[in-house]
Amino acid sequence: MAPRTAPTTAAAPSRSRRNLRSGALALVLLCAAVGGYSAGCGSDPPPPSGFTPAEPPPPTGEGGPGGLFDGATSELKLKELTIVPADASLTVDLGQRSPTLPFTARGVTPEGKVIESVVGAWGFSRFDVASFTGNALTPTGFIGGKGEVTFKAGGLTATTTATVKLRMVAGETPTTAQEAAFTAATVSDPTLSVLYPYNGTVFPRGLVAPLLQWSGGSATGFYKIQAKSSTFEYTAYATVAGANGVYTFPKTPVDAWARLTDSTDGALDVTVQRYDGTTAYTPKPMQWKIAGANLKGTVYYTRLIDQAGGTFVRKLEPGGTPANATQVNGEACIACHSVSKDGSRIVGSVNGGDSPWGVWDTRTGAKLFQSAQASGFQAISPDGAYVLWRHWSPGQGQDNPAELRLSTATSDAILATLRLPGGTPGAPSHPVWSPDGARVAFGVRTAGGALAYTAATIWTAKVTLGATPGFSDVKKIIDANATFPVATNPTYTPDSKFVAFMRANKARGSDADSRGELWGAGADGGGEVRFDKANGAGVLTATDRNWGPSFHPVAAGGYYWLAFYAQRNYGHRFTGQNRQMWIAAIDLNPTAGVDPSHPAFYIAGQETDATNERPQFTVPPCKPLGQTCENGYDCCDGFCRAAEDGGGLVCQKPGGCARLGERCAVKADCCDQAECVGGYCTPV
Repeated sequence: MAPRTAPTTAAAPSRSRRNLRSGALALVLLCAAVGGYSAGCGSDPPPPSGFTPAEPPPPTGEGGPGGLFDGATSELKLKELTIVPADASLTVDLGQRSPTLPFTARGVTPEGKVIESVVGAWGFSRFDVASFTGNALTPTGFIGGKGEVTFKAGGLTATTTATVKLRMVAGETPTTAQEAAFTAATVSDPTLSVLYPYNGTVFPRGLVAPLLQWSGGSATGFYKIQAKSSTFEYTAYATVAGANGVYTFPKTPVDAWARLTDSTDGALDVTVQRYDGTTAYTPKPMQWKIAGANLKGTVYYTRLIDQAGGTFVRKLEPGGTPANATQVNGEACIACHSVSKDGSRIVGSVNGGDSPWGVWDTRTGAKLFQSAQASGFQAISPDGAYVLWRHWSPGQGQDNPAELRLSTATSDAILATLRLPGGTPGAPSHPVWSPDGARVAFGVRTAGGALAYTAATIWTAKVTLGATPGFSDVKKIIDANATFPVATNPTYTPDSKFVAFMRANKARGSDADSRGELWGAGADGGGEVRFDKANGAGVLTATDRNWGPSFHPVAAGGYYWLAFYAQRNYGHRFTGQNRQMWIAAIDLNPTAGVDPSHPAFYIAGQETDATNERPQFTVPPCKPLGQTCENGYDCCDGFCRAAEDGGGLVCQKPGGCARLGERCAVKADCCDQAECVGGYCTPV
């Protein structure tokens, strides 16, 4: 890594879903993805027109500049320097650059003389939010946020904070009577219930807006929806007829959810208030949370369906349109898949039965290799170079001794075998590779069939590649418990420190009588905890309908992100039996014995006509130098910075400290207070 240095200009990784214009205005918008983070995507981009901090005026007597940003000095020396007002705030309408927020610097000379208005250089750490014109902080009108105000003069530097809150009003215009009724409401709504999103859900930036859904509405319902954070205030009015209501955050003339999430890092208070034409009721409150980072990735999953087209691995960028992840050239089905951490390759089984394994390129969907050996489920190494296979032997049987086999991704020649210690009953199943490549985890089934087995524990082993591949330190880390006899489907966090897994009555979650829960533990099996909130505790009647967890390979915004499939309602939009895919935030630094999970959100865009299972959530394949990017993990070299021509973000060679989402080896590689988690910088 390059030596850690302090950046001189505030920019940041961009978000997805936006056609960014080139030039200075695009650069301002690009900064929206990292609210509150003073380092950014460009090491020294030219400041955008109209947003340049004011140049300090020339020295004028006692008020002349001293100790300015450029190191210049004058005769003026101070022993005290204070910014007034301290910790100020400003509210401005979206798209507007006024009102402004004036500041004054007050100084005291060594002789005790008070200078009420010192002349010097003003700066603001978030030029995506605001910049100085003279001594007035002028908002950009694009996003809200909090930053550091800096003033330098007389050999001293003074700092304080400033918060710019954006205000946006959308939808219908209420009548005077309607607005008055909302304001004066004192009666609690007897029927309204918000169904989705759940209270307490954590959302990342960069995804489509959630579809707000409620029941208990009325035929003449007029609604006021508000979403407020310390840096953004959204108010909308809408007529929604019928008992089951929905509200969609508008995308035009601006994407309201994008502006709201770009402006928010932390709590978001949301209310839904109803006026039935006679009575306005008090708001129904809930609180969501916005994680201050863009979460980008593709979900690869198996769509179980017996209709024309068969069962194949599908891919979906949340909110997008699903499609087959591989080319189909005569296969009856492609399933039981895993995806490499770098997003470059898929390994899966074909045609059912013995289910021999194959490998595909995620970019093109082209098949790279097809084995003739029975396998079932298999794991692929983080770089896509190796495959661990042989969940079962021909006829879905069990080898004696049972074993997993290691091969390269383009050959089924056996490089090493993974076997249980002598005399241990059972067969290895559902293997997964740790992101650091050092270990594999797997279930060991001891009862039932190869697919829907009914007893299992979780084991790990150290893996060695290279000239003398092999396995060592094979040990059990998770036992079954009194409620569920099956522990399987392990998945590692991006830093390989923890595992999530499922406990169930049987291994196959798609069976109608299957029951399952999501759990977590340390990578050694210690500190087991049930993910109650992700399982639906406090929201769902049945919290044992969750299976197949898989972590995204990058920690973003201070969280791990866990994909899984579940049988639960998606508000009132989907209430069927088919399993659907969800994502839950998991705290980065869990406390022993405390549930680190948060309520899950639905993966928008997936099909509802079939069960969607085994979601593998990963990053897109990396891009070479010079390609456009949105996060450091988009780039093969791990750095996404502003182009020299100001035309947006491109993949570049490492330079300076690593910003959020950029590659790191240790904490010292990251700017400011970010942590290095799983090879990328993230706030904690």
